[in-house]
Amino acid sequence: MKQFRNNHILFRARLLALCLCAGWIGAQAHSAAYGESNDETAAPLTPDRLYYQVDRPIPIQIKDDQAGVREVVLLTASNAEVTRATLDENARVADLAAMFPNLFDLREVHYAQLLINDAPTGAPLTLQPMVTRPSVVLKFKGRTPSVQGWNDPGSNAVMSGFRIYVESNVNLQTTAGDITIAMRPDHAPNTVWNFMDLAANGFYTHVPFHRVVAQAGNGHPFVIQAGDPSGTGGGGCAFNIDLEPSTLPHDLGVISMARQGHDVNTASSQFFLCLSRQGTSFLDVQYTSFGQTIEGIDVIQTLAAVQVGPGDRPLEMPLIQTASLQRAEPRVPGQPRSWYGADKKGENDANTMGGNDR
Repeated sequence: MKQFRNNHILFRARLLALCLCAGWIGAQAHSAAYGESNDETAAPLTPDRLYYQVDRPIPIQIKDDQAGVREVVLLTASNAEVTRATLDENARVADLAAMFPNLFDLREVHYAQLLINDAPTGAPLTLQPMVTRPSVVLKFKGRTPSVQGWNDPGSNAVMSGFRIYVESNVNLQTTAGDITIAMRPDHAPNTVWNFMDLAANGFYTHVPFHRVVAQAGNGHPFVIQAGDPSGTGGGGCAFNIDLEPSTLPHDLGVISMARQGHDVNTASSQFFLCLSRQGTSFLDVQYTSFGQTIEGIDVIQTLAAVQVGPGDRPLEMPLIQTASLQRAEPRVPGQPRSWYGADKKGENDANTMGGNDR
């Protein structure tokens, strides 16, 4: 009996150790998902979790000890101010839903920025409404699809709550140098989250740029493509995400999702970086563009200059050595980001990227 008790105590001790270890691992994954583990700069506003249900409290942690008047301002993607609320002097936790009673009426991505004495402080929170998404309307020419429009759910759309995380850029450390990409969840929220999650959790480590098309058919610079660990052009992350109705124009430095064959809803982990507006404008609306390069255009152009063989495959494939999340700069109310431009639909061309690459 004594031996049984000893074994039982030992079993419970081991179980506790495993739970603590699992909790630590979970915390690390949780942190990586919010951009906590890739940047030493503490975010002054952090969510307790990733998902918040509709009409429930939204508690956030406040981690800034600077003296002064502390406010949280609600901003659109262009940094237009919607409203603001003042925090209690010693508050360490605040409920966004109580601060902004109309928060659950939002249907587009917004940002919550901390202000101290009216000065933006630290990276903001991205607030993505979880709303019924529109479905794509396709037209076919043979087997080749082109996007003709979207069925908007309109009044039938259901608001389920928010996905909330610290706004972060994605940094690709490549063998040619670093590329920093600002995310645009205002155009493609689910694509942004998928890409950030893969980048934060090591998917793109040692992944090659397997396809380099220096010129499109019209003679203008086209794309460089990566995101397939196998380097064959047929690999991915074992799940697909749907096309989103992004209107971010394809242009130099814009990142967009590749896909498999003729199915528009087969984006996975593969992406391409555009080399010019003239060479990629026909991809507008047909592919999900979801971010803009803010540092490293010269690196993209260096990668585009590598020698290639048949199938646009580099003779020596450059690599993404690692990908990580970096805190975004504070958002200044009334001042759009320097890279933020007017959203315009490009030419709705029926052409696609072609080939079997995703």
